[in-house]
Parts: sequence; C-alpha cells; structure tokens
Amino acid sequence: MVHHWEIQDWQGVGELSVIIVGEWVGGFSRAIGATTSVQAKLRALKDGLELAIDLGILNLEIEMDSLVAVELANSITTPNIFLSAIVTDCRSLMERFELCSLKHIFREANGCADLLAKAGYAQSPDFLSFSNAPTYLLEALAFDVSNATRFRLISS
Repeated sequence: MVHHWEIQDWQGVGELSVIIVGEWVGGFSRAIGATTSVQAKLRALKDGLELAIDLGILNLEIEMDSLVAVELANSITTPNIFLSAIVTDCRSLMERFELCSLKHIFREANGCADLLAKAGYAQSPDFLSFSNAPTYLLEALAFDVSNATRFRLISS
C-alpha cells in the first residue's frame, strides 16, 4: 500500500502536513515564525517524513505545492548552502523508506493541507499532532479521496 501525503504552508509563518490513505492516518502542524516559503516546505517535508517513519509507513507518495522544494529534495546536488542541511536531512530520511516518491502538485490539489494551514496560522503551541482528522477537515478530506477535479485559474 502506498501512503499519500500532502504538504502546505501558510504565508511562510507556519507549516502543515497531512498523511492520507483514503482515510486519515496522522497529521501535524508546526508554527515556525517568519521564514521563506521554500524553507517552510522543507521543514514540513522533514517533519512529515519523521512522522511517517514513526507510524511505520514503508511506502510513501509525497505531493508538495512548492516546485523549488521538490526539485531541491530530488536533486543530486544542493546549490544553496543556506538550505543544504535541511535538504540533506530530507534526502536521508527519504532513503529509509522501501518506496518514496516526491512530486509537485498545484495548490488547488492540496485542499486538506491548505485548510490545516489556515487553521494553524496563529496556533500558540509550536507543534500540534493530530491522530484523528479535525472536524473542519472532514469535507475536504472526502473531496481529496474522491479524486474529483478542481479548476485552476491562470492569468494571462
């Protein structure tokens, strides 16, 4: 079984992840303060990988809405010395899975993580773990599992 996971951050002041397998497996949010979007995504990736390892997940499919973070983690080299430590940590964690893929998706396809990000934007504890899906997330979770289509508006 391949576990599916989405990552989202909210304006670079927090990050949230959710692990989904057609049903809720686990999730978390972390307030990290002011940072870059890419750094927040990489921190979310690291936290999510650690959570998946703790849950005993062996096969993992990760979707992120940051193309830059995906390319950094999937690349052989790390061109940015500022991000090299966290990118190296993520790569090392990804190697601990039997199967682990990381791909880019558009934000519109990241509904659960987006709702978690909005709810966790101003959270006071630095880290919250969710063993059950929060009630405000149930509708979006059902939509994500349904594989229904969302439209993306692109300005020309």
